[in-house]
Amino acid sequence: MLGLLAALVLTLAALYAARRALAREALVGWLESRGVDAEVSFESLEPRGLVGDLRIGPAEAPIVSADHAEVAYRLTGPWAGEAFGLEVRSVRLRAPTVRAALEDDGLSFGALDPIIAEFRARPPRPEAQPPEIIVENAIVHLRHAAGVARIRASAAYREGQLRQLSAQVGETALAGEGFSAEVGAARLGMVTRDDRVSFSLVAELEQGAWGDRRVAQSRLSLAGSAPYPDLGGQVLEGPVRIVASLRGGSISTPEGTAKDLVLAGGFRGDVGGWRDGVRLSGAVDAALTSQTAAVAGLDLSGARLAIRSDRLTWNTRGAGALQGPLRLSLTAGRAALGDLSLRDVSARLTGQAHAAEGLVRAELSGPVSGRGSWSALGPPAAGDPEELAAIKRAAADFVLTAPQVQVRHDAEGLAVALGEPAVARTAGGGRLVVRPRGGAPLFGGGGGALELSMEGGGLPQIAADVRRYSTGPGGLEATLALQTAASFGPLREMETTVEGVLRAGESGLTLAATGCAPFEMDRLEAGENSVEDLAARLCPAGEPLVRIADGQWRLAADVEGARAEIPFLQAKAQGAEGRLRVGSAAEGLRLEAQVDQARLVDASPTTRFHPLAVSGAASLRDELWRGDLQLSTPAGARVAQVSLRHDEAAGAGGVAIDTDRLTFREGGLQPADLSPLAEPLGAPVFGEARFSGTFDWTGTGADSAGLLEIFGLDFRSPAGALEGLKGQIAFTSLAPLETAPDQQLTAARIDSLAPLTSPQVSFQLQPDALVLEGGRLSVGGGQALLAPSRIPFSNGETWEGELTLEGVQLSDFVEGSPFADRVDLDARVSGSLPFKVTAEGLRFEEGRLSAIEPGRLSIRREALTTIDAAGGGTRAELETPGGEGAATVTEQPDTNTAVEFAYQAMEHLAFDLLDAEVNSLPGGRLGVLFHIRGEHAPPERQEIRLTLAELISRNFLNRELPLPSGTKVDLTLDTSLNLDQLLRDYVEAQESAGSAEVQAPPPD
Repeated sequence: MLGLLAALVLTLAALYAARRALAREALVGWLESRGVDAEVSFESLEPRGLVGDLRIGPAEAPIVSADHAEVAYRLTGPWAGEAFGLEVRSVRLRAPTVRAALEDDGLSFGALDPIIAEFRARPPRPEAQPPEIIVENAIVHLRHAAGVARIRASAAYREGQLRQLSAQVGETALAGEGFSAEVGAARLGMVTRDDRVSFSLVAELEQGAWGDRRVAQSRLSLAGSAPYPDLGGQVLEGPVRIVASLRGGSISTPEGTAKDLVLAGGFRGDVGGWRDGVRLSGAVDAALTSQTAAVAGLDLSGARLAIRSDRLTWNTRGAGALQGPLRLSLTAGRAALGDLSLRDVSARLTGQAHAAEGLVRAELSGPVSGRGSWSALGPPAAGDPEELAAIKRAAADFVLTAPQVQVRHDAEGLAVALGEPAVARTAGGGRLVVRPRGGAPLFGGGGGALELSMEGGGLPQIAADVRRYSTGPGGLEATLALQTAASFGPLREMETTVEGVLRAGESGLTLAATGCAPFEMDRLEAGENSVEDLAARLCPAGEPLVRIADGQWRLAADVEGARAEIPFLQAKAQGAEGRLRVGSAAEGLRLEAQVDQARLVDASPTTRFHPLAVSGAASLRDELWRGDLQLSTPAGARVAQVSLRHDEAAGAGGVAIDTDRLTFREGGLQPADLSPLAEPLGAPVFGEARFSGTFDWTGTGADSAGLLEIFGLDFRSPAGALEGLKGQIAFTSLAPLETAPDQQLTAARIDSLAPLTSPQVSFQLQPDALVLEGGRLSVGGGQALLAPSRIPFSNGETWEGELTLEGVQLSDFVEGSPFADRVDLDARVSGSLPFKVTAEGLRFEEGRLSAIEPGRLSIRREALTTIDAAGGGTRAELETPGGEGAATVTEQPDTNTAVEFAYQAMEHLAFDLLDAEVNSLPGGRLGVLFHIRGEHAPPERQEIRLTLAELISRNFLNRELPLPSGTKVDLTLDTSLNLDQLLRDYVEAQESAGSAEVQAPPPD
């Protein structure tokens, strides 16, 4: 600019020296000789000054033009002891117009650039005084890459100093490499007094961009004072004071955005140097406030960042560096990350900072505190379980303290670490502790890692290993392993371990499991009707395992390997698989469970049923549990429908079981497939039956009942083939099994050793025993009665009973026994047979039977093992055939005549008295001691004929003699048989017998 003025002054001086025309021609010719078009005219040309107008550059776009230019000067020459020349005293330009351009290498005036460079190359005269230059209302058209800026300026330059400058810039657009801006009105002012310059700048920025950073609607205000530079000595030294503020609409960077910004600060220090570099050192006090901001996914409101340094130094020597101690104070009215919100946030950090070559390095540390809330679960509601209410209260207000937060910024970006654990405390005594994970930063590179634990105050126990998390505009995403232990309403003492990805943002919080999570729960609380010891694997189901949003939560999983104990049913569920959806709703807890498969196993002391396959669905809505399950055999035969209802508000509910009418057939469903209690019903069983039952409960207890209806069953029992079993059994309890008294079952017949017809039994089932109230059946033309007895369920415990026979014909029993080919018995007896069932088997004690009418007995001699006619096994009293007297003949042991007579007597014995004593013997044998009185009655009459000689010589004893018919017999017969073996053989025979041989299939 000075070169331009110098050229102007010389031009005017030349005009004056050669008069107006010559001066004009000389100046114009001089400029044109240098390729510059020009036009000059003078109003006056005097020895001490000139006034005129000029145009330099093309007429359509002059580089410089002035309608009024005044130059005051003096001529120099030998008369003044000086060389010929011109010394300009002052220059005043009124309303000049200048056109210039901002180029890569600086300011350019087009064709005048060579001339300006020539004047700059000339050394100034040492004794020359710089002229005074006054510019009034200049218009500068400054062309740049984005357009043209129009600047109106006035300036005063005196005694080698710019004493005053005021400039106004109109709206313009600016652009550069990676830079663009739309600038509104701007005002610049500067005043110099006593070698100090005071300056001010006010500028409006409509919008701007620098790389991927954006700013809009900002106002910059800057004011300050500094030493005026010594241009000759190239020295700048003295105190510096600067006050600045930036108020604006918004700033956006890759790290976040901020709106309603206010940046205000000041600098108080000193500046020194120039030629070898400038060093600026002093105290900085600045504050940045923002009404709203979003940084790395964190939403801030009412944020204020204060920066202070007592000795911040900026040195331009070399690459230039800014360094010094820093104190940062950050406060925020609110900081939110998704549903997590912090208020009254305060951070006080101190440390060192260094900036050079565009890189800021800083290491700061200090405490951070605040109050917080997490709104994902919403406020406590009237129907919330206490555990959920405690969680909501704790989440609504907690205090966060971090005693030592370490902040580092370097070439890798911003990193935050914890020197000590950070703790969040709730009013109820809960604690959430955040610890550093190894050497990883808490935050750095858009994310971080940490370890987290929570406990106390009624909160769930949580331990989380957050291996890596990241934040961004979408919120937070974390890869973690999570262990929890919690209770929630009826869900008591749950524990699980989950590995997965946690995401939190405006849409809420989700946890997506990367694999199956083991889950255990102590019980599903329902008072006396609780379900206990639950366990399962919760597997991904095509959606997040946990979702929390809008104050509600939801768990969704595929369930594998689930198990549970159901004490009030005395049952267990095992191997369950299906789908589970559980969560909160406005009306309370909501649950949907689909059971694809499971096993229901009896857990009662006395097994009631075999394992059953389970499928179906259950739900909880509006505090009402509903469930519909199907029970099947492992082979797939449908068994029963189970319906569940439970009203949580009333604490009452029930389970209803209905088999409907079950049909049993060979090759199909059998009772023994359902219950071991039906195993005595030898397969195959034909017929129909139905069971229906209920388990009902209230808050004070539980009741159960059921009804077994037998419409007609045919099967092979241990006693033989049974036909037409019918009856109803009313259960007063299903867990344990118990009936009302006087339960009755009847049948048409039992094909045993002898046909048993119209059997019926009356009984009561108690928890620990079967009480037989009585039994009756028709057999052998008489009745068999079973006396009341109690049969315990405990293994090995002895029980007693008594069987009474009334007029029972024994011939059919003998015919059906293994002795049928050796023994014939025609006897109608009555009596009682007391017995015990012990761990060793069936045992009789003091049983007595007596014939009620004459009968016959035939025992073939091969059935007998030993006969002692002398005084042991058999005694016989013989009456002579004539009947004229009686003689008792006792045979000597060394003869066989009596033995032979005994054999013959038992082969054809007609009796009028038969008594039997029945007792068990050691080794499982049954002893029967018969006392029989009668006479020998062979089919053909027999008699003994002897000669006198035979009587005298007694030779008749050496030959076989027939026992005479009518011989009176008084017989004691001691017999025994292996009862245990006999019973085993009989049962095995019944089990192996084919059903087609003993019964016909049921009619269609």
